[in-house]
Amino acid sequence: MSLNEIEWTPLTWLDVERRLKEATENFNSYPVGVSRVRCFYDGVDIECGVIGLAEDWISEVFGRSFTRDPSSILLAIGDCSYPISYIQSSETPEVSTQYPLWREQAYTKAKSNTRYPEKFKSGPKVISFHSFKGGVGRTTALMTYVSAVLGKAKSNTKILLVDADLEAPGITLWLDSSTMPTVSFINFLEAVHYPPKTIEDSIGYFAAELRKKSLSLEGSRKEVFILPSAIKLSEIMDMPVLPSHIARNPKNPWILTDHLHSLGERLGVDMVFVDLRAGLSELSSPLLFDPRVEHFFVTTVAHQSVAGMASILEHVGKFQYGVARDNESLTKPSVILSLLTPTLRKLQDYPLAIEKLNGAYVDVYIDQPVSDEVDTLSLGLEWVEAEFENSLMSIRSVKQAIDILTKSPLFEAASNWAEARAEVQVADQITNSVDKPKNSSDIAALYKVCEAFQFAESSTSDQMLVTDPIRSLAKQYSDTLPNVVSVGAKGAGKTFTFLQLCRSKNWGDFLKKIDSSNPQVLSAHIFPALSSQNIDGDSLEIVNSAVESFGDSLGVGNISNDGVKSKAKKLLTQKNTDWTLEWERLLAKSIRPNTANFASLNEWLIKKDESIVFVIDGIEDLFDTPSEENQREAIKGLLEIPNSLNALRHRRIGFVCFARADYVQASIKQNIAQYLSRFQAFRLEWTPETFLRLVYWICSKAKIIDAKAELAETLSMDDLLTSLEELWGKKMGNNSSKEANTARWVFAALCDLNGRLQARDIVRFLKFSAKQMQAKRPEGWSDRLLFPEAIRQSLSECSREKVEEASAEILPLKAWRIKLEEIADEFKRVPFSPSNVGLTEELVRALKDIGVIYEDIDRLEDTDRFYLPEIYRTGLGFKSAVSGRPRVQALLKRNLGGMPF
Repeated sequence: MSLNEIEWTPLTWLDVERRLKEATENFNSYPVGVSRVRCFYDGVDIECGVIGLAEDWISEVFGRSFTRDPSSILLAIGDCSYPISYIQSSETPEVSTQYPLWREQAYTKAKSNTRYPEKFKSGPKVISFHSFKGGVGRTTALMTYVSAVLGKAKSNTKILLVDADLEAPGITLWLDSSTMPTVSFINFLEAVHYPPKTIEDSIGYFAAELRKKSLSLEGSRKEVFILPSAIKLSEIMDMPVLPSHIARNPKNPWILTDHLHSLGERLGVDMVFVDLRAGLSELSSPLLFDPRVEHFFVTTVAHQSVAGMASILEHVGKFQYGVARDNESLTKPSVILSLLTPTLRKLQDYPLAIEKLNGAYVDVYIDQPVSDEVDTLSLGLEWVEAEFENSLMSIRSVKQAIDILTKSPLFEAASNWAEARAEVQVADQITNSVDKPKNSSDIAALYKVCEAFQFAESSTSDQMLVTDPIRSLAKQYSDTLPNVVSVGAKGAGKTFTFLQLCRSKNWGDFLKKIDSSNPQVLSAHIFPALSSQNIDGDSLEIVNSAVESFGDSLGVGNISNDGVKSKAKKLLTQKNTDWTLEWERLLAKSIRPNTANFASLNEWLIKKDESIVFVIDGIEDLFDTPSEENQREAIKGLLEIPNSLNALRHRRIGFVCFARADYVQASIKQNIAQYLSRFQAFRLEWTPETFLRLVYWICSKAKIIDAKAELAETLSMDDLLTSLEELWGKKMGNNSSKEANTARWVFAALCDLNGRLQARDIVRFLKFSAKQMQAKRPEGWSDRLLFPEAIRQSLSECSREKVEEASAEILPLKAWRIKLEEIADEFKRVPFSPSNVGLTEELVRALKDIGVIYEDIDRLEDTDRFYLPEIYRTGLGFKSAVSGRPRVQALLKRNLGGMPF
């Protein structure tokens, strides 16, 4: 909406000035022909070349409030007029100095020509903590980070604490006579603004005074200097010099940070922590807008706190828009969500806070045009969360704070930050050095292994990673025959496990493969009664060999490996089929033609003293339309076979059926939750932990990063994460940056928006990342094999291949892809409305069940509330709307909130 579209009448001349500041970006961007505007209480002067053009501009800015004769602006109070004087001038428009003050930044738009200060080449890092509202735990958070720095220090460490809250001091009130110095922050402002002799003398004096009252810890190894806001609260009542006065230095608006940095240098400190005044205060703005200062913003999820913090982040983001990002990404703010509770995490306020705050910050990732290569998963902000803790509400001193805050819920995150800051300097972490000699061969080996393992149905390996569901199967059925339905999403490893059973040929041998330490296992011959139509070559030979071995072991001669399948297809053409009886008949007769049911087959097996296990896979190939009634009943009958087998006395028949989750949900309409819980222990799914174990296991197969296959099942989470840093680094930047944790980024990139992951996608991702590394070598990262650029760029290729492959196997997805070909690109943006992209209610239900689309149920009032996970988005030809990306990130953060990394 343009300014002249707003029906608005100013109340006083100050409203006129505000509107003119808004129209000129604080008197820095004038229209053609206008060179200067100055407002006074009795009128406004406009210097211009052509008066008529200037009048047209004023008319556009003020609308009906502007009159031409006489030229003035109508004020609402008293029906007064504010006169305008035009001064003809041909001068170039004046550009005023931009000061880091709220009153100026309120009118500034994001642009890249702002004058930024030069980075500090040496000396301490400056870190600030700020909040919009008081009472949200800002000072406690700051002291937690101080405590973490001191705790992680491996050498002599010194810190300067500055209480810059000049209205409601926090740290200051923790000082007593033994720790209160003779100087304050108020004194410091006065001494550097009006130095009695030189600035250097003033700073030297303050350094000397602070040394006298420093807090020493662990002898003299750790030292904390504290500059209180005031010695007496009466100083706050009379402050002739404020931070905003110092910031109005036309030669250097950043001089306040310079002085604090110099004070830190004089004291020999490693870091300067500044506790800023809350709110939109000019007491804080000179440091708040300084891009050399690392900023932490503290907020709760309460609406007031979030709304205010969003405004702060918006203006900070706009101001920093043109800052060149350094290797540490220190200009990216960190947001601490404080005072969280389990109840708050479940409320809608939690994801809404993340969405609103992240959307407010204009980060380089968020503000660029959307393309396939844009990293939509990296948050514009670094997020840190802190649980509410009662015991932290009664801190009485700085020393107590340093001690007690080691038990703070925020301490772990603070320790990780402190550890990263204490690591090797950035120049040592990122180099353009020549790659390690083994890197090229390692990448080639990774690509080759992933290509072999990507498709379970074509893999000939007899090795497998034992996950918890498989381990549970072995534990529960070591001395009894299995009788289970193993449910899993597409790509969860069903066919791979099926082939491992076929390769083993005997239930006991399969159990020994899982746990060789338990030789007391039940022997039973494995019969693959149904198998996937997508297997061929060597994998098909594995199935055929298992069928042949089964026939020989039981002495029943040749058994057809597709007899059950072909007969089931014929039954699909008939109506009113009793599938419960037919499945029993088909399976029994596939072994003995004259055996019509499980009971007679079981008696025969008892007489022979033999046991068998039916293994079933590929249900989705045989029944490609589960919504059709006859197919649905057929699937239901197959899934209920465990009930029939449970009725047998001295059961000699086992049953392991691998079924896709959406097929189970489509066929069993009653008591579905009870049915799924019955087999929950054997559900094939990839958790964050098994995700890491699979990646490590693949590395062991490729013989890279010194990974050992035998450790894939036993390493702790911390050891797995540490080992995998050699593969992809700790973060999607250097290790001390504020970029996303790499393991978490990869998991979020590959999972659906419910947090469900497919094993095939993990392998596919590693394959394409290796391919990117082979195609073009970006600048070297000496601490990892796969570079962030390659990881990010591999996702689009992963998505396209996944969608192509899944469309051939999932009919609802295939149907939608065909419809999407007729949909205009303008509608293919996330979030979207189903009606705009060719989705019927039936397709919505089907695609939601398998995780292709996600409905944001918190936004039922919005039609555009449907999202695509990244692993599907590019492959389906969708772009990510800038406005929707913060919501996607909020949904991921909420749904993946319990991840251990």
